[in-house]
Amino acid sequence: MAVERIDLGPGQALRHERDSDRCVVLLPGRFYPTRAPALWFVREAAMASGWSALEVLGEPGEHDDLLDWERSRAQAAIEAAGTARVLVVGKSLASLLAGEIVERDVPAVWLTPLLNKADVIDGLARTRRPALLVGGDADPTWRPEAIPAERPIEVLELPGVDHSLQVPGDPAASLDALGRLTDAVARFLEHA
Repeated sequence: MAVERIDLGPGQALRHERDSDRCVVLLPGRFYPTRAPALWFVREAAMASGWSALEVLGEPGEHDDLLDWERSRAQAAIEAAGTARVLVVGKSLASLLAGEIVERDVPAVWLTPLLNKADVIDGLARTRRPALLVGGDADPTWRPEAIPAERPIEVLELPGVDHSLQVPGDPAASLDALGRLTDAVARFLEHA
């Protein structure tokens, strides 16, 4: 497995090479880097399915304009993927870019999307390509009733899981949730 550090212009990323015609772009959350468990294992699921992966390094929460940081890295990473087939995986804050990802006509996986934000719901309402939303019923930003109907959106709700995609105080239940997430992403990639 070849791993290469690449310069995105605004920031750095790691490219994990598999199939050069398919690339998953991983976007961090505010304080949830691509090296954190959920994004790490989503990357592993993608690579096990033959996809290349490009993971944006860093955390938006360390910068003054969080969304601008996320946006500039996402744009650069999608361009750097350099492939005809891209799929975006974003954690939390990254879901504020849902409308922009929809405009690029790219399928997406949103981990703990901010379903309490109008911009996210508006972006999801315009989804034409498949999307997978993953969240837990212990996350105050997870509002599945706000998910637009009549769109190609799959939903995985994990019981007892919080915004970090963990079950507080229960490592075994957290690992079970992580396994369910990884399996759902692997299935989603089969038809994305």
